[in-house]
Amino acid sequence: MSEDEKAARRAARRSMFKEAVANSESLARTRIEQGEDYTQHLYDDYETYRRTQEEGNKLKLRAQFVKKGHIVFLADWLAARRTVGFGLCHGVRRGKEQEWFMSRLPSARVIGTDISETAKEFPDTVQWDFHDENPEWAGRADFVYSNSWDHAYDPSKAFRAWAASLKPGGVILIDHTRGHAPRASNALDPFGATREGVVRIMGDACRQLGRVTDVLDRSGDAEYPCEVVVFTRNDDTAA
Repeated sequence: MSEDEKAARRAARRSMFKEAVANSESLARTRIEQGEDYTQHLYDDYETYRRTQEEGNKLKLRAQFVKKGHIVFLADWLAARRTVGFGLCHGVRRGKEQEWFMSRLPSARVIGTDISETAKEFPDTVQWDFHDENPEWAGRADFVYSNSWDHAYDPSKAFRAWAASLKPGGVILIDHTRGHAPRASNALDPFGATREGVVRIMGDACRQLGRVTDVLDRSGDAEYPCEVVVFTRNDDTAA
């Protein structure tokens, strides 16, 4: 692909995201809760949140935020530390994340979730609100991955649900990019936080289940610069 083609693709992607945000702002008037290390947009009710997320998903359905090379890195990082049998990816739209994880971890079953009904159109993807615990996943997952945590209306609730799905010793891996910063939050991406804020909020919400154990520095990656916050479930926590 030429540089001109790459630039055109980036411009089209930016336009798609701007349209989705503008549409969300027309659907939902949010109130803003501002903390020292986070910004949270608050909706009038759950149905407004859900409708906003579903419409935004459909407008961004062909967009892919995370890159395959990053998922390959995470899959190799996981494989070097434990045998991976089951994993979850939250907020996947088209389901590329779990596809890439399974291509690198051939013995693993990885399920992706999305709040939108479009989830049913893609393999290994289920319609699910990632804030909610699923009894079928409780204590089963070797890992939970997401770059979509900025879509949370209640990040503490979401993080607790993800931690509850982990096996003892299992990990949550969440990406933090400049697109996840407080200033980047909006009616469609209602939660933004600094990396330190994510570590604090996740640690406080899930302290009975485990703790943040690492931050993987991928900020030098040319294709997808980010940091990855790693939360590990306690080995002695009952599944």
